[in-house]
Formats: sequence, structure tokens, C-alpha cells
Amino acid sequence: MGSTTSLPTLGRGNPHSNYTAAKRSASSAGTDKQHKKQQSSSSNGANSLARSKSCSNANFGKQQKQHLLQQQQQNGGLESTVEPATNGSQWHKVSNGNYAPEPEKTLASTTSLQKQKQQQRLKNLQRPPANGGLVGLNNLGNTCYMNSILQCLSHTEPLLRHFVLERRFQPSAGRNGSGLAKAYANLMLRMWAASASPTGADCTSPTELKQCVAQYAPRFRGYSQQDAQEFLRYLLEGLHEDLNLVSVRPKLPPVDYEHLDLLSDDDKADELWQRYLQQENSPVVEAFVGQLKSTLECCHCSHKSVTFDPFWDLALPIPGKSRTSLDACLKLFTNQETLDGNERPTCDRCRCRRKCVKRFHLYRLPSVLVIHLMRFSGERFKTKLNTLVEYPMELDVSEFLDKKCRLRQTPQYRLYAVSEHAGTPYGGHYTAVVRHAGTGRWLRYNDNRVEEASTRSVVSTEGYVLFYSRVDSQPAEEVGDDDNEGDDPVRENGEDEENTEKHVMANGNH
Repeated sequence: MGSTTSLPTLGRGNPHSNYTAAKRSASSAGTDKQHKKQQSSSSNGANSLARSKSCSNANFGKQQKQHLLQQQQQNGGLESTVEPATNGSQWHKVSNGNYAPEPEKTLASTTSLQKQKQQQRLKNLQRPPANGGLVGLNNLGNTCYMNSILQCLSHTEPLLRHFVLERRFQPSAGRNGSGLAKAYANLMLRMWAASASPTGADCTSPTELKQCVAQYAPRFRGYSQQDAQEFLRYLLEGLHEDLNLVSVRPKLPPVDYEHLDLLSDDDKADELWQRYLQQENSPVVEAFVGQLKSTLECCHCSHKSVTFDPFWDLALPIPGKSRTSLDACLKLFTNQETLDGNERPTCDRCRCRRKCVKRFHLYRLPSVLVIHLMRFSGERFKTKLNTLVEYPMELDVSEFLDKKCRLRQTPQYRLYAVSEHAGTPYGGHYTAVVRHAGTGRWLRYNDNRVEEASTRSVVSTEGYVLFYSRVDSQPAEEVGDDDNEGDDPVRENGEDEENTEKHVMANGNH
């Protein structure tokens, strides 16, 4: 039966609230500074007007108005709807394009106006640029596993918004001093810089990030082959550590299971979730972590023990077939499993080891659902399953969600990235096929090469780590493409389809 990979428990509260408060404070301070500057400018203008009788009030007001308009245009026009007049009142643009005086606003209305402007700025920055995110990554020596995962995370909307679009991350925000989050932010900004030309070849080297990851996780030192899924887990855990809003983890009392057994499933799940958040709370957790319900029933006394655990990804077993579906893998993961023999757990009621049945249900869905197809088995990847797992573009997990949660959570997900592995356990190559966060076009990232990909090439026997985004948290819409349509939606052998893929940019050797 499949297993989930879980980390320690997480921090209380919404991390975005702290970020929003900080940004609102910075915005207010900037507004006060600008207001004082405008008052000083107005006072200097008035003294100059008194000294120069040849300049009329009307001409002075017109000149100052033109000067302010030029300043606003240089600042991107974000503040061009309201501007100060010569008499200290406010002006606003009316329907005919002219400006009219506006009554003096109260402090409350001014604060509301600032919030509206801030929301508009964030809205304008929400959609990623179409000419960004097209930068390849140089292979530093067997680092294709890292390049594949980084390209998938580059188009992961919550991280893209945090590090690039809204630039919430500050270099001083790191908590453990590893510098990993700073290195990641610098790399993402380079990867999302506008490409030099639509047919040019842009690439960058993730050297600094690799050094920081190796410092955090020594297993990634050197240039030996590594597993992409393991790199993903260590990278996300490291980013979480740097961004964790809980600076000092509190020492929590032991879990009172007798108390929890008296609660309903909802109350028990919420109490354990809040306990988790008291220690671990970051934008990474908010995006990737969900909650799994585990039910253990004793076959002797029928006593049920229900626990709730956080998960960062789902590790799904693959049925031993040449072709199967993602639904079949999810069913194999959540189906009832009998624990007998040496696997017998201790029954809380019988106070001894009993034969039990165990079953999983999804309980709290994450914004980003990462699915790890367990293709490798044996110690240090002795064998690999080349089973074709048909993973859908649109995934509905309602069947695997606890019945009590189906009406209050959106169970629909959309595939946006796949980390692929071609080859054997002893030698292979990682690539990534990713739907561009801004345009919705599918792209294939092969180290420093970036090409357009057809939709039919997304599903193949090489699919290893799948990235799904909840529909209600995915702003980008898929762009229609006639070339992307076809009768066969999968690639059996993982080969490139030259008749459907268009070369966008290439650089260096394969």
C-alpha cells in the first residue's frame, strides 16, 4: 500500500495576514512621506508666486498640475486618478477627461482609498508576464533532477506570486540563516525576467541555489545522480524553514488522545491542524500541505481509531500492469488494507495486538496537490516500473475525499506540471513539461533548452512527479491550440513528437 510523506506539525494563523499588515504599514508610510513632499512643494510654490507677480494663480495651478501629471506617468500611472490641487484640496478625473475639485476626505475614507489602490496593484500583478518564465537552466553536472523540479515550481502560482509577482520575500526574512529562500528568490527573478527575444536562447545557472540546498541537505553535495522527488521534498522543507513565521517553536503538551476520542471528526481534525500550525506556518505550508484521515478498525471488537495527519505529497503505488489510470492508483492507496501477522497494531480497547483494517481518506485539500508515482522500488532504486499511468488534465478527487468534506471543499484540480524521468534506475535523465503560468501553453524544459509541447505529449510513461492546482486557486486559463488536439492523448515511449512541437529556443548541447 502507498505511503504519504509527512513533515513535523505546522504554525497557527494565516501567514498572508502578517504580510498584508506589513505591506499596508509600508504603503501608509510611503503615502505620508509623499503627502509631506507635496505640502512642501505647494508651500515653496506659494512663496515663489508671492515673489513673482507676473505669474498668475491660474498659470501656476496649470503648471503644477502638468508637473504632477508627468510625475504620475513616470510612476506607471497608478496614482493618476486623484491628484492634489493648488489650494490643498483633492481633484478627480470626471467623465469628459477633465479634473474637478473633490471635497476633503476623512481619515477613514483615505485609508479605504489606499486599500483599494493596493488591491488594484495586486490585481494588476496577478497574471504572470507572457514573455517571462522561458529561461532554461544549465546542467551543472548530473543536476537535471534539480532543473526539472525548479521549472515545475517556477510555474507554481502561490510560490510565483510570493517570490516574483508580489515580491513579499525579504532577504532578512530567513529564520535559520541558510540563505536558501534568498537564493531561490534570486533564481526565480532571473527565470522570470523578460526573454531577450522571442526566438533567442536564454538560460541561467542555479549554482547558488544548489550550494544552499547542499548546506541544508548534505546528501545533495557533489554531482552524483539524485532523485527528483527527494530533492523536491528537501527544497520545500528548506524554503519552509526560511519562511516559517514561528520564530521559536513552542513546546507543546503531549496529545491527549482520550480527549480527542470524545470529539467529532471535524473538531478533532481542526484541533490537530491548529496544533500543527502552532509550530509550522509559512506560505509553503499554506500551498502544499493537506490533511489525511486514517481509520483503523479492530477486527476483534470493532473499535475504530481515527487520526489526522498532515501530508506534503501523496506517494501512490502503481498496479502491476502495462497500462493503468491515476484513479486506479488513488484507489489502491485509499482502499481498505488488512494488517495482520507482524503488522498487527495494538487495539486501544483490547489493550493488545489485534488484526485490524486500515483505510485512508483525504480530509483537508491543499492548494497544490503533488502526486509521486512510485516507479522505483528496492534499495537505492533497483527496479523501475515503466507502466503508463494515464493522469488526467482535470482531476476530481471527490471519490477519495471524506464524505463530510465533499460539500465544503472544491475537489477539482488541474494538471500544470510533470517532472519526467527517462531511462533506468542506474542511468537516466530528468525533464519537465509545464503549462506556462501566464499563457497556459505547454512547454518542455530540458535543462537549458525550452520548447513548445503538445498536450498529447504531456501524458507518457516518463511521468514521475505530478503537480495539480486546485481550480479555485489557479488564475491562468489554458489557451486553446488546434495542434494540441489529437486522438492519442499519451506518449507510449516518451519520444518527442516533432510534427507537433515547435522549437522556441535552444542553447548548447542536448
